Order: sequence, then C-alpha cells, then structure tokens
Amino acid sequence: MSSRADWIGNGLAAWVRFILRFRNSTLLIWFALCGLGIHYAAGNLGIDTDTADMISAELPWRQHFIEYRERFPARVRNLVIVIDAESAWQADAFAADLAGALRGEPDIYRSVFLPGDGEFFERNGLLYLGIAELERLTDRLAEAQPLFGLLERRFNGSGVVEVVTETVEASGIRDAQGSDELQALYEEITRSLEAASSGERYRVGWQRLISGEETGSARRIVLLQPSLDFSRVQPAGPAIERLRALIAELGGRDVDSPTVRLTGTIAMEHEELVSVSRGAALAGLSALVLVALVLYWALRSIRLLAISVVTLLGGLAMTAAFAALAVGHLNLLSVAFAVLYVGLGVDFVLHFCLRFKELVAAGKGVESAIVETARGVGASLLICAVTTSAGFYSFIPTPFEGVSELGLISGTGMFISLLVSLSLLPALVAAFVTPASSGRARRWLGNHLATSLTSYPKAGLVAAFVVMALTFSVLPGVSFDNNPIHLRDPNSESVLAIQDLAGDSEAPLLNMVALAADRETALGWAAELEAQPAVREVLTFDSLVPAEQADKAQLIEDIGLLMGPGFGELERLPADPATLRRQLRSLGDALDRERADSDDLADPGERALQSAVDRFLGSVDETAAPAAASLLTALDEDLTADLPGQLRRLAAGLEGRPFTRGDLPAELAERWVDGAGNELIEIVPAENINDNAAAARFVAAVRGIVPEATGLPVVYQEASATIVRSFQLALSYALVTVTVLLAMLLRRGRDVLLVLGPILFAAGTTAGLTVWLGIPFNFANIIALPLLVGVGVDSGVHMVHRMRTEPPADGEPLGTSTPRAVLASGLTTIASFGNLAFSAHLGMASMGKLLTLGMTVTLVATLLLLPALLKLQART
Repeated sequence: MSSRADWIGNGLAAWVRFILRFRNSTLLIWFALCGLGIHYAAGNLGIDTDTADMISAELPWRQHFIEYRERFPARVRNLVIVIDAESAWQADAFAADLAGALRGEPDIYRSVFLPGDGEFFERNGLLYLGIAELERLTDRLAEAQPLFGLLERRFNGSGVVEVVTETVEASGIRDAQGSDELQALYEEITRSLEAASSGERYRVGWQRLISGEETGSARRIVLLQPSLDFSRVQPAGPAIERLRALIAELGGRDVDSPTVRLTGTIAMEHEELVSVSRGAALAGLSALVLVALVLYWALRSIRLLAISVVTLLGGLAMTAAFAALAVGHLNLLSVAFAVLYVGLGVDFVLHFCLRFKELVAAGKGVESAIVETARGVGASLLICAVTTSAGFYSFIPTPFEGVSELGLISGTGMFISLLVSLSLLPALVAAFVTPASSGRARRWLGNHLATSLTSYPKAGLVAAFVVMALTFSVLPGVSFDNNPIHLRDPNSESVLAIQDLAGDSEAPLLNMVALAADRETALGWAAELEAQPAVREVLTFDSLVPAEQADKAQLIEDIGLLMGPGFGELERLPADPATLRRQLRSLGDALDRERADSDDLADPGERALQSAVDRFLGSVDETAAPAAASLLTALDEDLTADLPGQLRRLAAGLEGRPFTRGDLPAELAERWVDGAGNELIEIVPAENINDNAAAARFVAAVRGIVPEATGLPVVYQEASATIVRSFQLALSYALVTVTVLLAMLLRRGRDVLLVLGPILFAAGTTAGLTVWLGIPFNFANIIALPLLVGVGVDSGVHMVHRMRTEPPADGEPLGTSTPRAVLASGLTTIASFGNLAFSAHLGMASMGKLLTLGMTVTLVATLLLLPALLKLQART
C-alpha cells in the first residue's frame, strides 16, 4: 500500500504545489466557475415533484397503474373534499353550491365530481331507495299531510310555531301525527330555539321530519381534479388556495356552515411540503449553527472555519450545475443531494485542515504544510472519492429512478468535492491563513484516555461480538413501512380526514380498481370478489342502476297521488318579528295549560320545548329592540328555510321512471367505461387499510382473483418492495465495487477487511437497533443509508491509511489528527440532521432518528472497534 500511496501522494503534492504557485488565478477561476454554476443551476435546474415518475414505468405494476390512469384520467390526482354537516340537507346544499362554484373555474379545476348531483339524480333519486325505505316514506308523508295542509296557508316562522301550538292544543292533530313524528318535530324546534338563545343558529331539519332519518352528522364527498404544475415546489398550491377561499366564502353565507376538510394524495403531499418548508428555515438555521460550532471545535480557527464553509458552498454550487446539465431536474429524493454532499464533503475538508494544523504545529511553514498535507491525506481522499462515488453510482441501474438520479448527482459530487478540496481549499488556506491564525493543534483525547480506550483490544472485540449477537439476532424483524400516510404529520387536516374515511371504508383513493375487457368479465370478477372476507363491496357500472325499479315506480306513483299537485311550489314569506314573538308566547301559554291540566308535561319533548321557549323569550325580553328583532328574524329563517327545498326535491323525485345503464349521464359513464368499452370495477376494503397488515390482506385477496388490479394500495405495496429491492441491489453492488476498488488501491487483504469490518458491524447493529427502538425503514429515512455507508467507508480508509503511511511514534491509533477529523465529521452529520428527530413530520423525524443512531454506531465502530483491530494486527 505504501508504494502506491506514496506515488499518489507525490502526484497530488505536485498538483497542489502548482495550485499554490498560481493561487490568485486559481481563486479567480474558481469564484468565476462557482458564479457561473449558480447562474446555470438557477436557470436550468427544475423541480419534478411528481412522485409517480420516481419508479421505472417498465415495471408491470406501474404499467397497470399507468393504463388505469390513461383510460380513466378523471379518477386520478384528485383532491378529496370531505363535507360534514349537522343534517343531510345542509351537506347536500353546501356540496352542490361548492361543486357549482368549482365548475365555474375550469382553468384551475379540470374535473368536479359530486356523487348524486345533477338533474338526473334529482329526478331518479327515489328509485335508489329500497322498497322498505319507500314504504316508510309513504307512511310518514301520509301522517304529515295535516301538517303540510296547515303550513301551506301560512308558511313562515309564525306559521310553524302556530302549527306546533295546535299540536299541543288539538288532540286531533296529535292523533293524526303520531307520537314519534311529534317527538321529532319538538326536538327540531327545541334545538333551533336553544341555539338562538345561545347566540348561535340551527336550521330545522325538515328532511329528517319527512324521511325519518336518524339524527347525527351527514357526510358528502366531492372529488376535485385540479390543474397541477410540477415545476413548482407546491404543484397544487394555487388550486388549493383558491379552493379554501371558495369554501370560506360559501361558509360565510351559511348560518350553519359545515366542516370541510381536504384530503387525498394531492392534499397530503401539499400539506407535507408546506409543513416541511415551514420548519425548514428554523431547522436549517439550527443545523448551520450546530455545524459551525462542531467545525470550530475541531478546527479552533475562525479563518479555517470560514474557508471550510466557502469550500463546501463552492463544491455544492458546482454539483448543482452538474445536476442541471446531466439531469435537468431534481425529484423528491435527488433533492437530498445537497444534504449528502455536505455530510460527506465536510469529511474531505476536515481531514485536510486538521492535518494542515498538525503540520504547522510541528514547525512547518504554511505552504510547506499545505503541500505535505496533500502528500499525506491526498491518497486517502482520492480513495474515499473513488469508493464513495462507486457506491453512489451503484444506484444508477436500479428501477427506482428517483434514487438512480440521486446516485448520479451525488456520485459525481464526490469527485467535485475532491477537486475543490485539492485546489480551491489549498489556495484559500495559502491566501488567508498564517501560522498564528491557524489555531493550536490539540490532541483530541488526552494521552491517558486515548491509551486506555485501546489498551484492552481483545475485551473490545468481545464486547463487539456480544453486541453483534444481540442485534443481529433480531435482524429478521427489520421492517419497511410501505404506507406514506404514516410519514406525515398525524395531526394535519388531510391525515386526520383520510383516517376517518379509512375507518369507515369511505376513502375512495384507498379502494382498488381493475379493468375488465367487457361487461360480462366485470360482473364475473365482481361476483368472485364479493365473496372475499377482505372485500366489503364491489362497484361496477351496473351497480349504478337500482334494482326492483318497477315495484319502486308503483310506490312513487302512490306518493304522487297522496301529495297531490303543486305541493313542491311552497314559498316562504318572512314573518313579522312581533307576530312571531306573540305566537311563541301563545305556544308557551299552551304548554303551561297542558302542564296544568295534567299536573306535569308527560311528553319529554314538550318539557324540553317549554324550557327552550321560555329561555328564548327571556333572551328577547332582555335584549334591546333592534337586536331583539334581529333574533326573531333569524329564528324565522331557521324554522322554515329547509322545507321548500325538500318539497321541491321530493316533487322532482316523483318524476322518475325506470331506466337502464344506457340512460346514465355521460359524465358518470366516463368514470366507469372508456372509449374502447373497457369497464372499471372498484373494490372497497372491509378493513381499515391504513393498517399495513389489513392492506396486505386486501391486496392479496383482490390480486388473487384479478392479478392486474391496481390502485394506491397496490402502488404503496409494490413501490416499497421495489425500493427495498433497489437498495438491496445497490448496496450489494456498492459492497462488491468498493471491495474491489479497496483491494486495488490498498493492495492488502487485511487492510480491506479492516475498512469493511467496522462498516458491516455498524450496518448490522444499526439495523438491529431499529427493531429494538421501533424505527422501521420507510420512504424517507432509507435515504440515510448511502450517507451512513459513505461516511463509514471514508472514515475507515482515513484511519487505516494513516496507520500504514504515517503511524504515530507511540503506535496509538487514536493519537493523531485523523480520529479527530473522523469524530468531527460524524458530529457535523449528527448536528445537521439530529434536529430533524423533533420534526412534526414523521418522515423527517424518522430520518433524523436513523441518521443520529446510525452515525453514533458508525463512530463507535470507527473510533473503538477499528483501533482495537489495528492494535491486535500490530501485535501479530
């Protein structure tokens, strides 16, 4: 090794001597190149945030998903708008208003789909009810006829209160209505009065009174396909911003505005980018301060610290220019090239600067120390650049194109780092550093401590084997969390919404789909899939055509005869506040008389109603006249606003006639049948597939019948498998390549094993600790692996090279500047990423935890295990 290292060292020393001779020209050239690089990268390095393009389109599962996306483009890349309201009427009204507003902006929103919306479903909506539901509706409408008759003559708030008063006073009406219907009526009026007394609003739910639906919230879902600009960091930013403005505008008009949440992949990715960018400034500033402190601790010189930072930034600028030239864009993975460059590039700078300080402290002049530094560490820097670049280049042939591009950029970045460390860095040091300003060279550990750490190498090896046995035994438990939802902020709106939907099996984006060549195939698959326990429901185009239409049509005709003509034309006329106030007092008096006649109000609804009437009238009496009139006007609206719309909808539904799938609207048909006649089937899971085990069962059950089935559950599962295979292949390629290169460059089998042994120990131990600590690998933290391996290789090469070429006089492996540089390099990585462990974004937090854990283990392996091995080898 020494002869080859000497040859490389002498060549690099001659190169650096040439650089120093023309230091000013070198600095001018580098500053010009960096300026041009920054300018070129700013104008040509784009951002591709489309995660779908990060994995090779040649994979079968990707082809199935691409085919689905191309045949049914309106179904993909949708925002899911979840609307939760107090009543079905409120949910329907708000959803319809929002859908109409969105359709009015086609430049921003390409597709708006509200299930059940439109004239077709208004006309045929009753046909979608079951026979039993239609029979119950007929019975309730028959019982409500006297009530409708009274309201038809005086339909406003006063009229409603008058009718309620008559139900209390007139046993005939009470008998006609039935106690259940009266109870529901009293409950609705009571809720409206109690809300008004508290300064809030509640509209009487006439849909509940007519249809008999249960109380509780109602949910509607709107699927919205926005225009996306993947050249932006936030592709859906403008669309989401405008959507929220529309929601706020509509909510301001409605007295009982529903809760509206955005979810889906678009919303989650948008919130993820917003969350990450929001904390990026603080995290970046914290990391910069911590890295600067570590560098200063290592260098003990402000000038060397500033020079190191300038060198890193110069290399980073040139690497960005290369990325713009070679690739043209960054994806969500290759954007990490800057992180990897700094984490590995600082290793080059530290080893150069600390060796320089060591030589200056030994009495050499600045230029002589620079040349000798290049001679001493140049060979190890070159070996590190070659081996680390080879490791990164091993990612290029993998089918994971996102990490393939990262490998190309970061691998080339290592050669750029070598170049700046042996040209720009020496020129800066020669131009701005004097022996006095370089700071004192200090032994990183005291002599006694350094000696004690390696005094018992055999004991150290025994301890290492014990750790290996404990951690390697749990390696089968290493897992990969393939659900990207688990990486996002669990308290964000989009994640909470998707979890709610998934828990109720109402998350359309988590359903699976399959493309059938014809109707018969679709129906056959549906029949087989519906028999699977993991499947809750299977939807086809035929599912949209209700069954038993002839029997339902007869019941609808009976309802029409019962209601008579013109009932849907009921119009509301505002009540006079004073009249409404008098009518409420009449209702209160009637309830008092009822209580006096029976000693108590037997009906709980009447008791609650009396309390609400008394409380509201008390509020009105205590309020000034203008405000009291406003209270009464608002109550008048809340008592009556819902009913006309409900009656109009009922009247429209009576026009429905039996239909076939050929009569369904074209907007709906294109979501189920493409131009070539292929039919889509949609499979709904029976379990909450936010749980990985449930998702695996669901995917296995469906693909066991339809192997070509696709959808996000398949994409998540297959993407994770592809990523794991890609990293396994890449790391295997990297291990073989690095081993071969080390053998060629070090030329001693023992030295190769000394470099690789601690790396394998650190890798296995880190993987085992992830099992013990409950830190699974995922789409975010797996990027840490090349950085950890690269740092491990570099550190091992530097330690072994120093002991072979310039061993300390006492033979102590920890007695030089090299372990100080190794420690400082590791600490800068921990300082850079350790704060991510506290991020609200779970993916970023997992990356911070894994990097901190892995780097700590790597430092222990390099600074304790490797010196022990070196000492044992020296004794043999």
